[in-house]
Amino acid sequence: MDKEQENKIYNEAIEFFGNTSQKVMVIEEMSELTKELCKDLRDRGHVENIADELADVEITLAQLKIIYQIHDLVEEHKDFKLHRFAKNMAELKAQKNKG
Repeated sequence: MDKEQENKIYNEAIEFFGNTSQKVMVIEEMSELTKELCKDLRDRGHVENIADELADVEITLAQLKIIYQIHDLVEEHKDFKLHRFAKNMAELKAQKNKG
């Protein structure tokens, strides 16, 4: 499915269910992903379940970006944080190689 179709569905869901309902849905879906990851840590998880819950989280997060109109802002924050993360990893690797 292309991004235009996805966004149409997201907007229809927000319009139909309302902002509050979709915000609650994000929280519920993140909780379900958390549960599946905890199961995995106890060697009771299944990759299929994790993928399913991760898809739900991504779908609801996309709706949250629409609700708050923050897609570009989120991308800016991701870019900043990924650059910082890469720098930190490089520093940690350099320290490890010294020791």
